[in-house]
Amino acid sequence: MTQPRHSAMAEPGHGTDHALCHSEQSMRTLRMTDTTLQLVATLAMLAWSLLARTTPAALAGVCIALLFPASVRVCSVLLHWLPVATGVRPHREHPPTQQQRHELMAGCLLVAACTLTLLIYTPPSVALADGLALTLANALVQFDRREGWLPNALLMPMLFCGLLAGFGLGHAGSAIAGACGGWLLGGAGLLGLSITRRGNFMSTPDVLLLCACGAWVGLGGLWAFMLLAGGGLWAVRTVRRTTHTPMVQAAIGASTRPIWRYPTALPCAVGLLAVFLLRNSPALPHWVQFILGG
Repeated sequence: MTQPRHSAMAEPGHGTDHALCHSEQSMRTLRMTDTTLQLVATLAMLAWSLLARTTPAALAGVCIALLFPASVRVCSVLLHWLPVATGVRPHREHPPTQQQRHELMAGCLLVAACTLTLLIYTPPSVALADGLALTLANALVQFDRREGWLPNALLMPMLFCGLLAGFGLGHAGSAIAGACGGWLLGGAGLLGLSITRRGNFMSTPDVLLLCACGAWVGLGGLWAFMLLAGGGLWAVRTVRRTTHTPMVQAAIGASTRPIWRYPTALPCAVGLLAVFLLRNSPALPHWVQFILGG
């Protein structure tokens, strides 16, 4: 009589072990699927690079293709360890969800695809520089979405790289003026939105982000970037009010009381991408390219 009772007591543990094994197998399958997608995308970009008309463009395309999986890995490590290293979170969180991994990969893939598109009608040096800016912007979008936080460890390199790119590409004055204009105009715009809309639009990292983006687009493309980023920010606010979606909780570990803010990284990244793609597009009239800073 005691033997069946012992078997019945062993069943729950057996079920738990089975569930754990099933979860581990699912995680392995997801990792294999992500790796397969990265490999296929990298091979496709390498094949596209071989069709480039010039050798410098082909070499730049190969670099972009090889940097795509590296950017996924680097962003994943930063998202995992940087909040802990800077004290935003006291300890590491659980592994990212499937949706978070897919969002990160989709962002990195979009950056690589847009950089390859820029190679079609811009010099390789310009396309690679713009690709670096988009990679940093994508990392900031991921941090803004997951943590509600824009780390200075990414904002300051983005600003300095924008100034260095302007110096190296021959428009240092425009980059410096764009950074100053982004700081002043962006700060004034965010302050005005915070007052008129009674929402938390403004913080020091938000203004620094606009300053960094201003350095990358230069003085000529600053107004177009501000218009696009402002429209994107307004759209984010409208969608959140319409769907009653909660805002991003900022710096969860930095205060005992939760602070809610509107995400600014995504509108800025979209504005940056639009300016990069449009200002040198041969399909647009020359005066439009001039207005966009091309």
